[in-house]
Amino acid sequence: MVFVSNVAEPRQDGEMPANVTANKSVSANEQASAHPASAHPAAESAADMVVNTLREWYVLASDSIASLLDGRFLQQPARDLWLLGKHYDLSLEQTESTTGYPQHVIDDFSRLIWCTYRSHYAPIAQSQFTTDAGWGCMLRAGQTLMAQALQLHVLGRDWTFSWTSSDPEHTKRRQLYTRVVSEFFDDYDPRSTFSIQRMAALGQQFEGKDIGEWFGPYGTARILRGLAQQASHDVTVYTTTDGVVYLADICAEFRPTLILVASMLGIDRVNPVYYAFIQASLMLPQSAGIAGGRPSSALYFAGVQGDELLYLDPHNTRPAVTRTNNNEYLQSDLASYSCPAPRRIAMSRLDPCMVFGYYCATLESLIDLRSRIELLADDGVTAIVSFDNGHAPESAIPESHGSGPVGSEFIKSEARADDGRVSTPVLLTKLPNDSDNDDASCNSTSRPKSESGEIVLEGECSDEEWVTDL
Repeated sequence: MVFVSNVAEPRQDGEMPANVTANKSVSANEQASAHPASAHPAAESAADMVVNTLREWYVLASDSIASLLDGRFLQQPARDLWLLGKHYDLSLEQTESTTGYPQHVIDDFSRLIWCTYRSHYAPIAQSQFTTDAGWGCMLRAGQTLMAQALQLHVLGRDWTFSWTSSDPEHTKRRQLYTRVVSEFFDDYDPRSTFSIQRMAALGQQFEGKDIGEWFGPYGTARILRGLAQQASHDVTVYTTTDGVVYLADICAEFRPTLILVASMLGIDRVNPVYYAFIQASLMLPQSAGIAGGRPSSALYFAGVQGDELLYLDPHNTRPAVTRTNNNEYLQSDLASYSCPAPRRIAMSRLDPCMVFGYYCATLESLIDLRSRIELLADDGVTAIVSFDNGHAPESAIPESHGSGPVGSEFIKSEARADDGRVSTPVLLTKLPNDSDNDDASCNSTSRPKSESGEIVLEGECSDEEWVTDL
């Protein structure tokens, strides 16, 4: 797992190389002294290794064939790369020969929490399933999106730490990171807020799906919202299927919020009219990624490079990690939650049903998100997200709410370009506790519209239209 530039990348099998740092070898005893209590994950089974290897070959072959048919095989990849709102100019960087990316891009990508199929966990209640391989890929893509939002919540966008350092700040970040990862462990521990067991159980309640049935993007978003609400989580999850974010539902008692927008952007493939918005969405500083996929195969999208998206693939089966009593772990224990090798897929190959995630830590961030999306619409981008000042209609599925003070008045400001993020004007306005704005939460003067003056969607996202593979 890579967190600082001197830490080596894990192998694809999830095990750490013998030399865990580029500048200094750290023995197992040294790691154990930093974290005396640890539970290593079970060894990857021979069957899982075979399936993972075959899938690796299949994906590489299918991607290569698709690139050849699309005429992209011999093309140089775009030099501008965006990863969850952060920009990299690859023309100015020295790339690694094995990955094609600079080391600090690999480091940034490796900090993404990678949720994949797991095996060797206790049977999910009312079933004999000890693995979600073959049916849980969209749940895992949803976990990955949620995990990035939680990382943004507790650690911010740019962070590093050393697994072996005793520095208090590194220790604090290490503990925060492991706390986030452990929320996705595969067990019924109260700290495993978003475990596959809890997601599958809530899927039965919300969707009427038996354990082992496939889930679609919207159903997954709804499950994440329900679990966050049940746990009274620090982060509120707000979901919408028609692209409209009702700001009064969020701003009335604002808490840090993950907005999940489930949309269907075509029939068999994504309509090209939405390509620009998909690209722009991953450039926004509020981006927590996109849960979607290729047809019949869920993926999590974290970045964009030209007309291709960088993704994490949940279809690798790893042994479940056993929780320790003190929640302390070695780097090798959690190595399977990190992916060192970015992969790309052309937008022309995407399934049209996906969930866009935006994390807003503050009211300023929420209003900034609205301003940026409205500016995209003003520039002719067909935006799939719009904002309404009121509450959702009573017929809509109620959203989860948080509690906390409502912010006061904001001022007009401008986004900075030197941090590598999208540079667009930010129009900040009054909030609902202002006496002259009681009925207009996070008020603004316009809503994003397409050239025809309306938000053009192909239809709401339906789980019945989603089928996953092994």
